[in-house]
Amino acid sequence: MKKRLYISLIVIAIVFFLVALSYYTSVGLDDMYIPADKHWQKNKIAKWSGKTGGRELSQVEQIENGIYFVYKDRLMYMESPDENVNEICKMPNQMVGILAKDNTVFWRECDDISFIYKADLYGNIVKLVCDTGKLYMEGDSIYTLNVKHGLRKYDFNGNRIANRKDAIRFATKNTIFDDYVFYKGEDNQMLLSVPQYYKYDATKIKYVTHEVKFSRYYLEPEEWDSYNRENVIEYDDLAKEVDKEVRSGGMYEQVNGKDLDNYDLQSIELSVWNFSDEVDGYIYLYGNQKITYLDKEYKRKSEEMTLEEEYSDDNREKFTYQINVKAVFRISIDEIKNSSNETYVNYERVSESPDISGDWRVKY
Repeated sequence: MKKRLYISLIVIAIVFFLVALSYYTSVGLDDMYIPADKHWQKNKIAKWSGKTGGRELSQVEQIENGIYFVYKDRLMYMESPDENVNEICKMPNQMVGILAKDNTVFWRECDDISFIYKADLYGNIVKLVCDTGKLYMEGDSIYTLNVKHGLRKYDFNGNRIANRKDAIRFATKNTIFDDYVFYKGEDNQMLLSVPQYYKYDATKIKYVTHEVKFSRYYLEPEEWDSYNRENVIEYDDLAKEVDKEVRSGGMYEQVNGKDLDNYDLQSIELSVWNFSDEVDGYIYLYGNQKITYLDKEYKRKSEEMTLEEEYSDDNREKFTYQINVKAVFRISIDEIKNSSNETYVNYERVSESPDISGDWRVKY
């Protein structure tokens, strides 16, 4: 009798343990995903290396031992700008661009963008993998990113190391760094998909997405404005810096004789048109910064007006003054990583942007 009771207790304990284990290790539980710095296997979590983050396809790739470049349907190589140019291989179709690491080069063809090809310095071509995602390289891995499959990681032999779905919802442009995905959404919001790693398998990632907020509002909106009172914040360092520069004449030379002593800074909005990949710890932004000032006597003056007058465009212009600056700005990678739906990111305007490949400054 005692033996049966003992066995029964053991069975119950085992069943209870298995049920608890299945519950706490279920990949569907949100609390089983944690940031990289809190993961007990954080030394095994895939990390991007180098100073430039993920690189996209380009026409020219310079590496330590030479220069690769595309000429129509041919992959070319030279050891230095003064050396002879050698043809490595020729393809049936024109090449879109290349990515190079040591003696390995990856590319896509214009008429067959589904496949990724690679070749070595001796011209041995391998049709590596079928994946239509946007192609990146970082360290000893290549990455693809698209809406359907999310973020995929491969080694140089085409073996898939990780498949990270739900990295983005919908994007007109994106860039990736340290497994983060920074992109422009369909409503022109700037969004960040933050990787959360599964506790018991560092290759499994769930993405949590939030808006990266650039625009600030410092005064309650007029009746015609679209932002909410809940969005109004206290003057911050950005407001103080921009306001001081506007009032001193600085780089914002658009006051056109306005006496800004009669106006308060209402908002600083940044519309991002395009952005670069990571460059030395920064992402460069190209867009429009709209600075709006509101007449200090707006409330008193508006009370003396009819509704028709108050809502007219002419009177609206009398009470507000706007400065629009189309320029290049930059934001640090750490600033983006530390952002959330409750925070506003800090950015700065730069007089000159670095030499960044691609037409990232072209408005699309």
